[in-house]
Amino acid sequence: MSATPIQILRQHQEVFLDRMLMRLSESLPSYARVDVVGLRESVRGLTEDLLLAVETGDSTQLTQRMNQTSAERVSQGFSLAEYLRALFLAPSLCRELIREVGPRNEPAMAKAFAELEERLHQLTATAANIFTEAASQQLRSKNLELNRLNQQLHAREKALEAEGVKVSRALASANEFNSRVIESLSSGVVVVDHPNGRISLYSQRMEGIFEIPAEEALGREVREVFGKLKGVDAALIIQSVRATGRFPLTKLQISSAHGRKRTVLVQAQRMYGVDGEVEGTVCVVDDVSERELLIDSFSRYVSRDLLTRLLSRSEPLALEAERRTCTVLFADIRGFTGIAERLAPEALHRLLNGYLHAMVESIVEHGGFIDKFVGDKVMALFTGPRNEADAAHAAVEAALAMQVRIAAQNAARRAAGEVDIEVGVGVNTGEVVVGNVGDEARMDFTAIGDAVNVADRLQSLARGGQLLVGGHTAELLAGRVKLRDLGAQQVKGRAAPVSVFEVEGKLGG
Repeated sequence: MSATPIQILRQHQEVFLDRMLMRLSESLPSYARVDVVGLRESVRGLTEDLLLAVETGDSTQLTQRMNQTSAERVSQGFSLAEYLRALFLAPSLCRELIREVGPRNEPAMAKAFAELEERLHQLTATAANIFTEAASQQLRSKNLELNRLNQQLHAREKALEAEGVKVSRALASANEFNSRVIESLSSGVVVVDHPNGRISLYSQRMEGIFEIPAEEALGREVREVFGKLKGVDAALIIQSVRATGRFPLTKLQISSAHGRKRTVLVQAQRMYGVDGEVEGTVCVVDDVSERELLIDSFSRYVSRDLLTRLLSRSEPLALEAERRTCTVLFADIRGFTGIAERLAPEALHRLLNGYLHAMVESIVEHGGFIDKFVGDKVMALFTGPRNEADAAHAAVEAALAMQVRIAAQNAARRAAGEVDIEVGVGVNTGEVVVGNVGDEARMDFTAIGDAVNVADRLQSLARGGQLLVGGHTAELLAGRVKLRDLGAQQVKGRAAPVSVFEVEGKLGG
C-alpha cells in the first residue's frame, strides 16, 4: 500500500524544512531579520501541528501555535501580505515534495493530496484571520500606550517650555563663551562638517595664518578654501581623519594666496556629537614661522641638535652634566697658520668656509653632534643608536667622508690655481662628562675628560690625510675597517702612552 501524503511529509520533514527556509529567504527578504535557528523551530512546530490537525481534524494545538507565531511576526514588523505569502509557500512545497518522492499517476494519491491541499487552504485562511486579529490587538495596545504618553507629554509641555527657554539662554551663553575662548587662542581653529566637507567654524586667528578672510571660508567646501594655499593637502588630512580618527601633528611649509611663506604645525581630530555620532573634523593650526627662523638662524652658530635640546627644555639652563661613553672626533688643517699668512683675508675666508662645510656635512650625515669650532679645528661627538661600536664606526665613516670631500675641494682649488689643504683627524672612544660648562650668564655645551684629550692628541699626531684612532676605538672597529697598528706612542701632556692605530680604509674597499 502506498504512503499517504501526510506520511510522505512526515518522512521527509527535514527536506521540507530546508526548502521552506530557502524559499523564505529568496522570496521574502524580511525574514532575514529573523534568527535562522528560531525560524526553523517555528516552521517545524507549525508543520507538525498542521499535519496533526489534518490527520485528526482537531485544530486546537495549531490555533495556539498560529496565535503565538502571529504575535511574534507582528512584533517583528511583518505585514499581513508578508505573513500570508510565507503561508502560501507551504502548499506548493508540499505538492513539489510529494510529486518528487510519491507514486506517479495514482488516483488515490491525487485524491488524498487534493483533500490535503483543500485543508491547507482552509487553515491558511484561518491563519490570516488570526494574524489580522493579532495585528489589531497590537495596534489597540499601541494606541492606548500612545494616548497615555500623549497625556504625560501634555502634562510636561509647560514645564519644558520654561526649561527650554532656560536651556536656550544657557546654550547661547556657552556658545558665546566658547567663541571667546577660541578667538583668544594663539592657534587657528577650523571645523569641517561631516559629511559635506564644508567649513562651519573659522577662527579669527586662522584668518591671520592663512590670510583667507572668514567670509571666503565659512560655508565653503574645505578643499576649495585650502586649495588657495600651496603646501596644504586638504584631501590627505580628511582621508587620514576618516581612516584613523586623527591627523598627527605635522610640520608644513605653506605659501598663502599672496605668496607669503609660513611654517605651520597642523593636527586634526574627529569631532563627535552628544549622541556619539561623527559631526565633523576639528583642525588646529599653529604658526611656528618665528620659531623656525630662530632655529635656522642660531643653528648657523651652534649645533641644531643642541639648539633643539635647549628650546625643548621646560626649565632654565643650569651647569649640569652627565657621564656618558661616546666617540670623540677632532679634525684640523695641517699648516693652517702658514696658509693664512700667504692668503688674502677674503680668500682665507672662502677656503675656511668650504672646509668647514665639508666637515659639517660629513659629521651630520653620519649622526654626529658638532661640539664646537676653534679656528680651523672641529670637535664632534658620536653616540651610536645601539652601542659603542655603532658610535665608533659612525665617527670613522664621517672621517672617511671628510677625506673624500676635501679631495674633491682640492681638485677644484688646483684647477683654479689655489692652494691645497690637508686635514688630520683623530678619533677616540671613552667615558666623558657631557653637559654645560662656564657660567650662568654664558655657557657652552661640551664634553670633557681624558677620552677627549686623547682624541685631540691623536689629531695632532696625524699627518695630512691621515686618520688615527685610539686603542679602544680600534677594538670596536675590528672587522669593519682596515687598521694598521702604529704601537704605543707618547702624547703631549699625558704620562701614559697611547695605543695608536691608522685607519687605511674600509674592508673590501
